[in-house]
Amino acid sequence: MRLQTLASLALALVLVSTVPANAENFILMDYSGYAYETGGLGDGLPSDIGDVLVLTGVADTYDDLFGVQPSSQEVTVYIYDLVSDGGVVDGEFLRIAYSGGKIAVYEDAVLNHDWGTNPPNPELSTFTDGQLLFEGDFTRFNLDLKIAGSFGVGAGAYSGDIDGVGGTAAQLCDGAEDCAYTFGGAFSKPIAVQLPDGYDIQIAGTLEVDAAVPVGPAGSFSAIKSLYQN
Repeated sequence: MRLQTLASLALALVLVSTVPANAENFILMDYSGYAYETGGLGDGLPSDIGDVLVLTGVADTYDDLFGVQPSSQEVTVYIYDLVSDGGVVDGEFLRIAYSGGKIAVYEDAVLNHDWGTNPPNPELSTFTDGQLLFEGDFTRFNLDLKIAGSFGVGAGAYSGDIDGVGGTAAQLCDGAEDCAYTFGGAFSKPIAVQLPDGYDIQIAGTLEVDAAVPVGPAGSFSAIKSLYQN
């Protein structure tokens, strides 16, 4: 599955999971990158209870309201402290819920992001330098793996809700009684030359700020699964 296809699926997933009505102010950021879980994920390695998922990415596009200069600044996404509940097999899918979890988005005048290899590694600091643009705590995070073979990752999706707590982009919701932050995306197990050593999956997704209406009920896993039936 090509990355541009993943990005389209990611956007569809976010729209499914938010289900807004009469929204007036959607603010979007699209990103891509890589993720890893302690203990490994996929290729015969299930998500064990207590494993920690980390997602790292770079914004590909973002709304002008974020106030970032695309010609001279990069925007990086760092998500950490997502603790696995071990997952439950549901047909051809492995459903994993995570507790905890934080997101930090930075804008940086130095275009230096570097995934390195075998994380955690010193290069990950390039995703947390610069000025803090947005930060928040996850109130929900779920990951849906399509099982290929014995827990091998063929394709999948993830989604979460965020309690935004700060950063220079916090003013995006100033004066809004209801403000929802939704995070979602899609992933696949790319060929080896596309995946840095030590990372488990390639990701593409969207951070959505809805400053007009509250987020609706999370999209059902049956709806998410429908994106990956082919």
